[in-house]
Amino acid sequence: MLNIRRLALCFLIANLALPTQKIHSQEQKKITLKPYGFVKFSAWYDSRQVDGTRDDLMLYYPLNRSTGADGTDLNARPSLNFSAMSTRAGIRFSGPEALGAKTSALIESDYTGAGSTQSNSFRLRHAYVNLRWEKTELLIGQYWHPMFVPEVFPDLYSLNTGAPFQPFIRNPQISFRYYGGKNRLEATLLTQRDNTSDGPLGRSPVYLKNAALPNIHLQWQFKNEALVFGAAYDFKRIVPLLYTNKGYPTHETVEGHSFMAFARTGSKDWNWRIKAIYGQNLTEHLLLGGYAVREVEQQTGKISFTPTNHLFLWSEVCFERGPFHYGIFGGYAKNFGTSHPNKGQYYAKGHDIDQLMRVSPIFSYSSGPLKLAGELEYTRAYYGTPDNEGKVKQTRAIGNVRLTAAAIYIF
Repeated sequence: MLNIRRLALCFLIANLALPTQKIHSQEQKKITLKPYGFVKFSAWYDSRQVDGTRDDLMLYYPLNRSTGADGTDLNARPSLNFSAMSTRAGIRFSGPEALGAKTSALIESDYTGAGSTQSNSFRLRHAYVNLRWEKTELLIGQYWHPMFVPEVFPDLYSLNTGAPFQPFIRNPQISFRYYGGKNRLEATLLTQRDNTSDGPLGRSPVYLKNAALPNIHLQWQFKNEALVFGAAYDFKRIVPLLYTNKGYPTHETVEGHSFMAFARTGSKDWNWRIKAIYGQNLTEHLLLGGYAVREVEQQTGKISFTPTNHLFLWSEVCFERGPFHYGIFGGYAKNFGTSHPNKGQYYAKGHDIDQLMRVSPIFSYSSGPLKLAGELEYTRAYYGTPDNEGKVKQTRAIGNVRLTAAAIYIF
């Protein structure tokens, strides 16, 4: 039975890997398939130990100083690694009309796994069905969170793609878009799967699930041949606990309100992109922040919470000169503390970082389907001690230099 299943799986993969083809249904209606993707090998060196994931292929920031018995910084040690896990493959589908709309679908996967313990394993990235009418569009499935903004994101070779300054997250979702001339209005309802909020049970999608209310995102975007800009509002409510450690039911929630603005301009020879986010509890986006314990009721054990507040900024300019591509990325994040005084217990990322900065020049050369790329990332974190309002004091700077080289075969 196992051999039969393996044979069926191999047959399916072989058929999906064929060049663009047409499959005919019983009604002779055509569905077109188009495979795409790349094979990518990355090699990277860090000047000190870092906070990252997927064997640190995805870098967030350098680790804070850790003092050893002899007074030395235990994290001031370099590291080197190779990986091909970010190799990616997908299939685009287009077919006949349904419900009066043009239909399409997409499935995309890679080998970075659903979490740090699953590096080098197969996982789903995108899977959705799209219906497009004359002025409206409906996307149902798993895709980028709208705060990622596919039209405006950093053109980097590092797997972090600008995180923790740029959101990097995919969600199951229902997204509706309305097109009016050069303007687009978008309303999206989302849940969580691989990218999840933090809480008393660790990282989990259960906190948003138990709120019985999806993440709500509203976005406006203007787009023409030379310019893209827009703004968005995002609302999320999570429930960290259903009952206390003393057995009492609890209904305490954490609400996060986030605001975003973005823009892109340029031509075929150059591009300039910029984005700003002021948000609360955006841990699942691979950004800094989360929430903290506000109060604890001694008799029942009920806990109230308060979200962190962060500003995220990044900008990038890139140039194309024949087969050469080069540019520079800059990112900045600022911690403004929690909305209310807290007890010092956090469910957050980088709660002891006041500011975070990054400068990253990039370069690549293309020859046919092959691209050879290099990238330097200098990331500087200002660690300190949070006060009772979450504001980090008495900071000291910790820096890391990452050198990345990549070979990418695109198909």
